[in-house]
Amino acid sequence: MARHLLYVQAEASRAPSVLGVMEEQGLHPLVLRSGADEIYLVVPVDTAEADRLLALLKPVLGPEDWMALDTPAWTFPEVTEEEHEEPTPAEELEHELAGVSKLTPWYLFLTAASATIAFAGLVRDDALLVLASMIIAPLMGPLMGLGFGLLWRHRRLTAQAGLTALAGAALAWGVAWLLARGLAAFAAIEPGIQLIARSAPNLFDLALALVTGAVGAYSFIRGQGQTLVGVMVAIALLPPLVASGIFAALGWLGPATGALYLFTINAAALLFTAGVGYAVRFRISARRFWPLGALLVVLAVLLWWSSRAGFWALHP
Repeated sequence: MARHLLYVQAEASRAPSVLGVMEEQGLHPLVLRSGADEIYLVVPVDTAEADRLLALLKPVLGPEDWMALDTPAWTFPEVTEEEHEEPTPAEELEHELAGVSKLTPWYLFLTAASATIAFAGLVRDDALLVLASMIIAPLMGPLMGLGFGLLWRHRRLTAQAGLTALAGAALAWGVAWLLARGLAAFAAIEPGIQLIARSAPNLFDLALALVTGAVGAYSFIRGQGQTLVGVMVAIALLPPLVASGIFAALGWLGPATGALYLFTINAAALLFTAGVGYAVRFRISARRFWPLGALLVVLAVLLWWSSRAGFWALHP
């Protein structure tokens, strides 16, 4: 924006009128010299203001007074909103994951609802009901956030996502336990195929969890829809949690432990491959891979422990 310097010399008696015109226009002149007979001042104005100000000042000046407008003195940049640096892809992803990792009433409601539907499907041996519970299971968000927080050593995101994931897991387990205790008071619960299939760790569910972690990381990195990934995560995580709660309510500690280990192994596998996906996308240095290595060790220990298949015999 071009700026000019407008110089004005006027009789001292006319100074209040001259200054009044400038104040009405929101201008604040600098008085260079003021005496008993005259006043000499200067005010910066832009091109549009200069023409208007000259027209307003002319009637209040005397015959001996004068005005002078110099050529553009300098250029100011246009006044714009404060510029912000564009966030990096990693910062955008972190913001998105922080949003889906919050412990909200809606998250708790969806977790309880999905656990209830999964309970009905497992007890009735109805695969369609189990599938319905997978569609609304919200456990993917905090687990994806936890994998990102561990890799980037983001303590706040790690703590937030970890707390949300644990709260969701505990809620799903607790809902299943309460429902099973209530139902068992009126009718016997006989384990069907759907329930038995989730009574112990197995390589099929582990492989599914590994794939789930990679696809989950990819979906968040690319901003893809989460519905399909939500179903996949639910397959690996929600039904084992609900099965563990049911077995525990029935007093079947072996299968309850096996189902809980199945959930833990799948969660570790999911976090591992999600972390690998983030590391590959953002070219993370090797120094930040220790959380992934720790997860891999945990996964190996859990797999070794799960090899003791007789520990989770399907009876009280």
